[in-house]
Amino acid sequence: MKKIIAIVLAAVMCLSLAACSSTDYTSQLEDIQASLDGIQDLLDSLTADETEAEEAEVEEAETETEEVTEETSDKITVDFEWNGQMEVWSILPTTGAEGLVLINDAMGAMMEAEGFTYVKKDAQGDPSAQVQFVEDAINAGNVGCLMIAAMSVDMLQDVVLDALEAGIAVAMLGAEPTEYGISGCVYTAYEITGMYAVQAAEDWVTNRVAEGGNIPTNADGLYEVACDVYTDIQDGVYRSNAMTATVDNSDILVRVSTTSSYGDSAYSDAYNNAQDALGAHPDCHIFIAYEPEEAMGAADAIADYCGQNGLDLADYCVIPCYGEDSTFLELYAEALDDPSSTAIKGYSTYGDPAETDADGNVTKDSATLTGEHLGDILLSACGFDGYDFEYGATYYDTITVSNIYGYSDTWVNGNDNPAIEYKITEYIG
Repeated sequence: MKKIIAIVLAAVMCLSLAACSSTDYTSQLEDIQASLDGIQDLLDSLTADETEAEEAEVEEAETETEEVTEETSDKITVDFEWNGQMEVWSILPTTGAEGLVLINDAMGAMMEAEGFTYVKKDAQGDPSAQVQFVEDAINAGNVGCLMIAAMSVDMLQDVVLDALEAGIAVAMLGAEPTEYGISGCVYTAYEITGMYAVQAAEDWVTNRVAEGGNIPTNADGLYEVACDVYTDIQDGVYRSNAMTATVDNSDILVRVSTTSSYGDSAYSDAYNNAQDALGAHPDCHIFIAYEPEEAMGAADAIADYCGQNGLDLADYCVIPCYGEDSTFLELYAEALDDPSSTAIKGYSTYGDPAETDADGNVTKDSATLTGEHLGDILLSACGFDGYDFEYGATYYDTITVSNIYGYSDTWVNGNDNPAIEYKITEYIG
């Protein structure tokens, strides 16, 4: 196009020179005007052709972009048809987590009431074992439903899609696949639980110091904190990010220890981790734990430490990011009556609030309600009467927090997420 324009300009110059050298100005000017009109028509034609070509290229590129976007935004799905088999498996990261077992047992009871046989599978902290259990369920031929407390949604993708193809309904607890569709999820904003636990600890230390508690600070006037995290699963990364980052961003706290314990040895590992933290940082009086088992391990280590050194447990605080454990809740109730009885001083947790009768007696606890949501997902997918969960949807549960000084907060589905910045797949602690 540039070459054509150059040729046209050269032609115009030649015509102009010819006009200047001629004595018949009128005739020459008429000839020049006619030539210019022809040149303009040529330019208009060339410009139109080029514009059409450019527009066609842009439209083609936009179409390709739209196709790529559509391909990448859509989940991989299976046209599910239940196989009619009456066995349901709960595939758990560990059966050592009491709260997790309570949830699944509630689901199991609901499924058994509809005629299913309920089976628990323990992956013992190994995500590849969960993949193997799903393969086993497909090969068994008598499994109609799976509940997976998924440790790695990515590792499970192919085998879960195979299970759905085989007519096995699949629900997930604590995980939400983004690349593929399943029968449904019960999910939690785990990052909020980590943030809430630290905020409850901030409130505790402020109140304890105000009433004369003996809690030392470091040279910068900050209270020392030990965090026990778990990052082998995605929701654990979210929670651990929020735990550590909320401490690091606090105006009154400083993190001096970061350890990890989970699974069947969670209690003993947390006990040892707390002992090590106290030995290395004797001024550390605040411990943020991943779950109740870790909290109780740390609390017992602190109790032994205080007994050996003549210290008051009222000056120590352990707060986990989950609270659905009967033994843990009993200890928390004791702390409400006597803060010197245990280091456990609060907890954040998730699950819908317990249902109570007119006298305030609990008729369904949080774990039972969560389990019933899972049962609703599976029974709806299998077409049982009386269940209406939307296939492929996610149910987000409620998050609450409390401590012995009356601190409390609640997050429900639909609210803005105050900890969204910590919901990233890489551990930042």
